[in-house]
Amino acid sequence: MNARLWTRRHALAAAALLPLCANAASGPQRVLVPVDVRQDFERFLAGRDPLQLQQYGGPHARRDVAELVLLLQALALGGITERPERVAMPSVARLVRELAQAQGVCSGTTYWKEDVPSPEDFLFSRTMVADGEFVAGLYTRPARADVLAVQSLDELRRLRFVSNRHWRVDWATLLGLGIERLAHADTWEAMPRMLAAGRADVVLAPFQPTPDLALDVDGVRLVPIPGLKLGLRGTRHYLVSRRHPEGAAWLAALDKGLQQLQAQGAVLRAYQQSGFHHPAVAGWKRI
Repeated sequence: MNARLWTRRHALAAAALLPLCANAASGPQRVLVPVDVRQDFERFLAGRDPLQLQQYGGPHARRDVAELVLLLQALALGGITERPERVAMPSVARLVRELAQAQGVCSGTTYWKEDVPSPEDFLFSRTMVADGEFVAGLYTRPARADVLAVQSLDELRRLRFVSNRHWRVDWATLLGLGIERLAHADTWEAMPRMLAAGRADVVLAPFQPTPDLALDVDGVRLVPIPGLKLGLRGTRHYLVSRRHPEGAAWLAALDKGLQQLQAQGAVLRAYQQSGFHHPAVAGWKRI
């Protein structure tokens, strides 16, 4: 076994024997997770212990799922031994609002720092995605040969996009590119349905770890426009509730664990195996 993986595995096991880094305080010890991520996370685990995982690819793997695994591993490495409750949130706006009101300790996945409407209500983890690292695919239906043939920004501007206006980085990027036909959807799950219903042509999504980079959301299959990828500017972090009694202690534990995972290469491996940093698109044109 690789010595580095052996060391991390035993460090995670030892963390379960350590005392809590802070006494239990009032308020729910909850990690808030978008409902679709929670569903895919459970499917991805298939009964496995997330603290023991060394590989982050496979069925139902994607960036958000890998980030939830990394969060739980980092908290354990940092000394948080009580496993938090993973609570599903119906929308990102609801998740952020609940965290701001201390109805949870932290988010289960990362968010753009620029997207947070009231940054004074939050503590931000170590940077998980640095500025300029995030590239997204331009996903459409496999039957849309006309969309899949697009190869230029001028052609993209004629298409109908769907996003969420609360995702400020995505929304501003699309508007900045001159995308005028831009529809809003409240939830991620609604976006593929809009494409399936013919109400939109394209949605942004991270590249997937599948052989053809395809994405399946509730039975709707999407594939990326080949040869094109969209760069998004900004940094991504886990959000920690500033008002929660355990917020500061959890941030310290989280950052300590993330530092170890980053040093061991686990974060990079997770992003690669989940398809987020996909070698197949390295040579694609960045818009």
